[in-house]
Amino acid sequence: MLSDFSNELQLARLRHTNVIRLLGWCIHGEERILVYKFMHNGALDHHIFVYMCTNLSTDRIKGPLLDWSKRLKIIKGLVEGLVYLHKHPMLSIVHRDWKPNNIILECDMTLNISDFGSAKTLSPDVTEEHTCRVVGTSGYIAPEYAPRGVYSLKTDVFSFGILVLETISGRKNTILDNRGDTVGGDLV
Repeated sequence: MLSDFSNELQLARLRHTNVIRLLGWCIHGEERILVYKFMHNGALDHHIFVYMCTNLSTDRIKGPLLDWSKRLKIIKGLVEGLVYLHKHPMLSIVHRDWKPNNIILECDMTLNISDFGSAKTLSPDVTEEHTCRVVGTSGYIAPEYAPRGVYSLKTDVFSFGILVLETISGRKNTILDNRGDTVGGDLV
């Protein structure tokens, strides 16, 4: 979607240790390409959750899971990134889609917040906004946002809390079956 692409480009000027750096972009016909710094360790969800893999009828656990010092480093990075986005000198940025696959890890486990396609900005004198288009991921959406479309800095704080719980516990907040129905989880 063009508006998501434009959002990513607008927010590309953000410079912070915990915000992914956009290296370049290209529009060619209908194709829109964003080029980011390569992150060796991939997304956070691959490091905090135990995945069961079936290989020739043998179940095995995919890992390794993170030790406590790495989990604390990740939580500290989440806090620093959230504070940067919310306390930016010119405008407050509401990400609206905090989830483990949008947190990308470098080789030293420094995290980078990514996917600003659905982010919105709030001017300093505004505390909340309304939208008809609610975006985000089930299990991470704040209770006031989903039914009424009200988003604010608190929307991200709710999702941040879910991420912290998942990082500490190694459990997903919601577990979906192959039809997309919730079948377990519920940390909150």
